[in-house]
Amino acid sequence: RHGYAIPLGILSSCMFLLVSCLGGMRGFEVMWTDLAALRYNLGFCEDNHDFSAIAWPVVGRFKAHDGQLGCYIIPIAGTTNSGITFFKWTQRFVGRLAMDGHCQGWAFKNQDGTRAKASQFMEDIYQRLETIQSETSLIDPDCDIRAEYGAQRSGRRFLTTEATIQGVKPHILEYHCRWQTDRANGERSVNRSMIHLYSEMRN
Repeated sequence: RHGYAIPLGILSSCMFLLVSCLGGMRGFEVMWTDLAALRYNLGFCEDNHDFSAIAWPVVGRFKAHDGQLGCYIIPIAGTTNSGITFFKWTQRFVGRLAMDGHCQGWAFKNQDGTRAKASQFMEDIYQRLETIQSETSLIDPDCDIRAEYGAQRSGRRFLTTEATIQGVKPHILEYHCRWQTDRANGERSVNRSMIHLYSEMRN
């Protein structure tokens, strides 16, 4: 049930992709996931039989917050409208980490306990995307996957584009992605807002 048979490296790559896309986070922000807090939030939901969402905790020094250490809780649906069972994948991830004795510190970490880098998970993701590209029509055959899809902003591009397609109101996107400047500017915002910057027409 918890994905014990899945190698931790592969499962971590999968979770990096899911968290960055469904949470709209930049790659380095995903690396700031606090495992103890994630375990607590997951356990609270399980105890209350509430599988509707995960409160994903990230800790770090965030832009536009004067360099102060802070914590954000990013809400991610337990099951998406397209059928991604994110709650179950979170259970698998936390369970697999616990099997290796990891219950606190960074959720995405190296063997020595130091925080991993987002780039470490990209080779596995690239190889799978290239397989999809070669075997299906889902990805443009002329697309250079490794050049066009980077670790830091691809997930946020995904969320912003999909949320725009689904009709999510701009101010909700701005709050979720923590674009304080856009929210403060309101109607005085630049012609190309952060939403327009991150949305991709081809998607």
